[in-house]
Order: sequence, then structure tokens, then C-alpha cells
Amino acid sequence: MSQIACTYGIPVGLFDAMIIQESRYDASIYSPKQAYGLTQLMPATALGLGVNRYDVEGNLRGGATYLRQQLDRFGHYHLALAAYNAGPGRVKNGRIPRISETQNYVSNILSNWTMLTGLHRRSSIVTGAAAVPASDRTVSVTRF
Repeated sequence: MSQIACTYGIPVGLFDAMIIQESRYDASIYSPKQAYGLTQLMPATALGLGVNRYDVEGNLRGGATYLRQQLDRFGHYHLALAAYNAGPGRVKNGRIPRISETQNYVSNILSNWTMLTGLHRRSSIVTGAAAVPASDRTVSVTRF
């Protein structure tokens, strides 16, 4: 999971918190809307990304790719998470949609990310810190 997050320039704690929210790390879980796996990929999303959502690594790569797309599109963690949950078409005017599920989703992930990374000051995450654009990131990982 960490290596995939790093490959896509996603903070490991954020990706971990998202997986906890999506599936509680149950690789074989289905949602009522037929999303599947650790990152809860919908069939059309997995197909569009060219990944096998039933394969754990494919599911993780698909989730990371889709989250990276939202980060690149919206530029802020809270908006990217809202788009991941509700769909990018529902994130308008730089605001999280007024859908309680999505608002809770974003809040829970950001809170868990804060807890997982041991941050004592939440403000930079909760207020919608800007995400690092894909073109400006460099990752060099030799060992975990």
C-alpha cells in the first residue's frame, strides 16, 4: 500500500485513512452500490482505469490513480476526497457537496489521517491544504 501511494504521489497516511474509511482493509467487501475491494472501486471506474478491481494490487492501483486524478483536478485534499466519494461532477465552486455521506466521508478521512500521522495541529489538513501537483512531485523510495 505504501509503495503504491508513493508511486502516485499520495501521502501514505492519507491513502491509509481512505482505505480504512472505504473498506476497513477488507479486500473482498462489496458496497450496496457494487463498489468492491480495499478502495471500493465501481465497475465503470475500474474499467475506465484499466484495472482488475478483484485483484488486490489492481484495486489499490486503481484507487490511487483515481484519487491522484482528483487531486490533480481539484488541487485540495478535501475536494479530491469529496470527488472520490460523490463523483467529480458533484464538486462545484470549490465546495464539498451538501451530501451528508460525503461530508462525513471527508471529515472522517482527514481526522484519521491526522491521527495516523501523529499531527497535533489539524488546521493545515482540515482547512483544505493544497495537494502537490503531479508534475511537481518526485519520489525516490529504496526500502520500506
